[in-house]
Amino acid sequence: MPTPIPPQLLATDPLVVAQDGVATVHQLMDLGCASSVIAAHCRPAGPWRRLLPRVVTLQTTAPTPRQRLRGALLYAGPDALLTGPAALALYGLPSAPATAEVDVLVTHRTAPRGHAYTRVRPTHRPTRRVPVDGLACAPPARAVTDAVPHLTPDTATTLVTDLAHHALCRPADLRTEITAAQLPHTPVVLALLQAAAD
Repeated sequence: MPTPIPPQLLATDPLVVAQDGVATVHQLMDLGCASSVIAAHCRPAGPWRRLLPRVVTLQTTAPTPRQRLRGALLYAGPDALLTGPAALALYGLPSAPATAEVDVLVTHRTAPRGHAYTRVRPTHRPTRRVPVDGLACAPPARAVTDAVPHLTPDTATTLVTDLAHHALCRPADLRTEITAAQLPHTPVVLALLQAAAD
């Protein structure tokens, strides 16, 4: 059993710092913090706040956008990847749709349900992990394909143009991803295919 770390020092633990001040309850317990102490610290008067089930920010202030992304990844599990608009924004695409929701791709069977701002997207099509600014993301072509529910045809065309401009994705990769996803040929998907062809 690890030597208990005083709760006030946990915020400076290298693991917590590396995770932007966010940790799971299990991680905090592994660092020597009792579950009762975690619960007490997450009460309204406490120094921490619960971000998602089993995920805590070691501060009382509102979470930053990055902490929200980190929390979504920790909540969804070790194989989780950011995808959709959240990942596209991390890739630096100015045309990424603005949304408060964070889409997280998971491949394990015991994936948690979506909660609060986190939408958990189980998949049978694993994809490679791309680290973007220290956060695990799906590749750009997959992130665009997963963003389809949030796109208009104009947004889809602009996204593909941005992807090409930033050299993040080859048109062939996008066409392959759309085909593999077996998306119905809606106006948005047709716009994506047309933009990739152009």
